[in-house]
Amino acid sequence: MKKSLFICLLFITSVLLFGCNTQSAENTGTSPTESKSEDTKTLNLALFWLDPNIEPTEGWNGWTLSRLGIGESLVQYDENMELKPVIAESWEQVDETTTVFQIRDGVKFHNGNPVDAEAAKKSIERALQISDRDDVKFPVESMTAEGQVLTIKTEKPFATLVNNLADPVFTIVDTTAADSKDFKYKPVATGAFQVVKFTPDVGLTLHKHEEHWSGAIGVDVVNVKYIQDASTRSMALQSGEIDFATQLGAKDLSLFENNKDFNVQKGPNLRIFLLRLNMEKPYMKSLEFRQALSYGMDKETYATKIVNGIPAKGPFNELLSFGHKGEDTYGYNPEKANELLDQAGFVDTNGDGIREADGENIVLKFVSRTNHGSDANNIGTAMQAQYKEIGIGVEVIQVENYEDMAKSGNFDLIWERWTSAPTADAQYFLEASFTTGSAGNHGKYSNEQLDEIITQLSNTMDKASRDQLGMDGAKILMEDVSSLFLYYQEGTVVTRKNVEGVHRYISELYYIDERVKVN
Repeated sequence: MKKSLFICLLFITSVLLFGCNTQSAENTGTSPTESKSEDTKTLNLALFWLDPNIEPTEGWNGWTLSRLGIGESLVQYDENMELKPVIAESWEQVDETTTVFQIRDGVKFHNGNPVDAEAAKKSIERALQISDRDDVKFPVESMTAEGQVLTIKTEKPFATLVNNLADPVFTIVDTTAADSKDFKYKPVATGAFQVVKFTPDVGLTLHKHEEHWSGAIGVDVVNVKYIQDASTRSMALQSGEIDFATQLGAKDLSLFENNKDFNVQKGPNLRIFLLRLNMEKPYMKSLEFRQALSYGMDKETYATKIVNGIPAKGPFNELLSFGHKGEDTYGYNPEKANELLDQAGFVDTNGDGIREADGENIVLKFVSRTNHGSDANNIGTAMQAQYKEIGIGVEVIQVENYEDMAKSGNFDLIWERWTSAPTADAQYFLEASFTTGSAGNHGKYSNEQLDEIITQLSNTMDKASRDQLGMDGAKILMEDVSSLFLYYQEGTVVTRKNVEGVHRYISELYYIDERVKVN
């Protein structure tokens, strides 16, 4: 009797333990591969930016999908900003308004559903309908799907159609799964990795896509940690907590360069840091005054000594086909700055060291956002000292209500950072940031010649002609001192030696893809 009772209790205990283990695996998303094999290839990676969800049609959330190899578009940019086939294995522009895409055979969504032209069409239509990113939308006259052939016809010639489709907003997703309440945390896409777990402010767990079109993937599990602070990412690399990090500071980067345990890749990316001028302030209407502001700052020192960047000569870095490759228009020259200010009538009448306008000392309000960090503040402090030598005062402040101050014009110089050519074309930045009345033009800059160039860009299909228009527009911005272009950010990627197949992209749209391996 006692023996029977013991066996019964043992059976009940076994059932309870089995049940508990099963529930735990479901909650944590542990895969069969992970639980069965001790040879699981795991990559631990840090992101410096993570939004509350990863629905690709919301803002720039899609960047997380493309950076982590979760999402793919019809086409993408390679390491040198050249378009490459991904879900579309080829494409052809048959006339000024019609482009035909051949969808690659064998592409499957993370849930196993096949990707054909109809699935791609529905995904693109969904993005056009619900996305808040109007800057990458295009006017569709018709979109037809037949087998693996997708044909897009625009209402008018649209030169950057293929470029825009490379934006992560147009990540191809399974629209039949998009109504799920979990979709914004676990979007069903086609990339080499699929989301198993997403936790805002913490990170993600990814598993390899067993049916990816490229074949076997060399990493089984990717643990993604959200670490905002660059120094903390550096410490996590040193301790072995992570194997992969980007955007490390200059001081921290030196810890890994010439270190046998790490690979370091670095070079300019597309991000431009600038100070936008408030053109509604009376003194900013004077070209001589704006030129003096440019002559009065040593941005070579700011870039190389303070932020480890590359001094900017204009809105686009010279790696781009429309980037400015000549000399800086108004390089550091404080004597010239003083001469121009004197000529323009901005003088110090009371001997306190500060020039005046309409009887008032000129003290420029330099505004940055609190989370712009020490770089903005340090450059502001450096400018404060240098502008004192040309008789201009500077008040440096960091604020929480940055957007309110930008919209209300409560600034003289406001810190901004832009990805200047996300579609490898000049029109986006010129139009979004400097067109008369555009939403991003907080400084109220206006130039009829620039507006005309942007109009021409909207009607020009030829790549070489578009590049020339981009250069012409940039020249106007530089000569007219529309803003103070400070520096281009240097992109950095640091990996442990056992991680292979990682490439540094100028666009920073991608970190890992099907080529990554862990040895």
